[in-house]
Amino acid sequence: MKNVLTRYLFPVFFFLGFSQAAFSQQNSLLEKNISISAENEPLEQFLNRLSKEIGGVFSYSPSALDVSLDVSKNYENNSCREVLEDVFNGEVNYKQRGNYIILTPAPSTDKEITISGYLVDEQSGNRIKNATVYNPITLQSSTTDEFGFFEFQIKNPAEENFQLVINKKDYADTLIVDNQKSRFKKIFLKAEGENVAPIVQSLTEPMKNFWIWTKNSVGFTNLENVPDTLERGFQMSFVPFLGTNRKLSGSVVNNFSLNILGGFSGGTNKAEIGGLFNINRRNTQYFQVAGLFNQVGGTVRGLQIAGLTNINLDTVRGVQFAGVSNFSSGPVKGWQTAGVLNISTSDMDGLQLAGVANYTHHDVRGAQISPVLNIARNVKGMQLGLFNYSDSISGTPIGLISFVRKGYHKVELSADEILPLNVSLRTGTRGFYTMLFAGMRPEKADSVTWAFGYGIGSSPRLANKLFLNVELSSQQLIKGNIQALNLINRGFIGLDYQLAKGIGVFAGPSINLRVYDNSFTDHPELFTYSSPKIISEEDYTDGFKSQLWWGWRAGIRFF
Repeated sequence: MKNVLTRYLFPVFFFLGFSQAAFSQQNSLLEKNISISAENEPLEQFLNRLSKEIGGVFSYSPSALDVSLDVSKNYENNSCREVLEDVFNGEVNYKQRGNYIILTPAPSTDKEITISGYLVDEQSGNRIKNATVYNPITLQSSTTDEFGFFEFQIKNPAEENFQLVINKKDYADTLIVDNQKSRFKKIFLKAEGENVAPIVQSLTEPMKNFWIWTKNSVGFTNLENVPDTLERGFQMSFVPFLGTNRKLSGSVVNNFSLNILGGFSGGTNKAEIGGLFNINRRNTQYFQVAGLFNQVGGTVRGLQIAGLTNINLDTVRGVQFAGVSNFSSGPVKGWQTAGVLNISTSDMDGLQLAGVANYTHHDVRGAQISPVLNIARNVKGMQLGLFNYSDSISGTPIGLISFVRKGYHKVELSADEILPLNVSLRTGTRGFYTMLFAGMRPEKADSVTWAFGYGIGSSPRLANKLFLNVELSSQQLIKGNIQALNLINRGFIGLDYQLAKGIGVFAGPSINLRVYDNSFTDHPELFTYSSPKIISEEDYTDGFKSQLWWGWRAGIRFF
């Protein structure tokens, strides 16, 4: 997933980051602090002196500017930008190109105005960078640069007063109402103090850590500065912060959301579709689908679908489908279905279905099903997989090996009518356990006769220390190396008596069906120290043969 995101999104974010860096570099001349005074000095002469102070050149058309204007003002430690704003009274636009500052007349129209200015710490006089300035109606916003400067254009401004909301972490929120629509402002913010309580940490923080590029973006800064939740009926974006909710998208909860490549929002109330990804800071409900991944910092309710992965940092109540994996750090009530892996770091109430493995850090009420591995703490239900692990289970673990830490674990030493020495490991619960075993026949011979096999069983309690054993198993009997089929299938029923804690003895009869390749002539001898009666034999047309007999097994168990 990381490679895919890098391939498609890095050029976009690199371009945006480069543009922002270039913008900062271009404003360096305008941000130089100077001290200069004039008394009835012609504008052209004043600009020449000002250009020497900043180390740049002013470029303008004498026919476009009123060069006959006289300047009379004393400026102490002001930026070049502030001086120009004051001299021209906001009627001139200026842009830097290399070492030149180009001056042009500002258009005189009520259909578009430019809002700009500085944010300044009221106590220290220092300019405040990375603060968020926005219009709460249109959501148009700007983030102050390293010089505390902000700027944005307002098209078709309303007749009523224009509002600016200013948010900065550790500063008091400020609302500016401007009925004059002045283009340049110097706004002083009051700090809340060094000991101000930090914003309560929530699941937004892990989301920011995951989406690492936002740490150097204006979008991340706005998240820090604007704790309020804004709401919109619909939004559309191309990539995060490049859409109808602009750079405040992380603070906006939308009813409907459409992201061409990907989007970053405060949450979704009804439905969200993303070409590559969707990222929601808080809650998402009803429907969310993405080509690559979804990430939600709050609760998910409803249906969530992703081509690769779903990542949720709080509760899930619904159904998750992912091509690769589902992850939830909160409890899940519903379904998790993934091509490879499901992970819940809390509780699971429902079904986990995965192509490889399921992991629940706490308790499962329901079922875990995968071809390879299931892991949970306490299970009330079923685990079905090649390997199952749980701390405790009130239900059934079905697999090649099912290990329940507080369950049924036995090491068995036994003998039967074929092999006098067998070792078996039983794990699971008394209701259902699995067996792995091997045996051998100690004898002087060129090749050792041995066997290995697998089985399942159940051991219900009959009395205080007496248990019943019902088991089915299959083992391959070999002399030397495996060369042909020689399979002994056994059904066993016996009694298990506990002599003391961790020690028991058992014995019982068995019914055995041997299926073997009759064309192979070097099978090991079946019986050497006992003589069970073969009660049935049958030949098959494909060269295989079967034998049926009654047998026995007895031994001792530990743990």
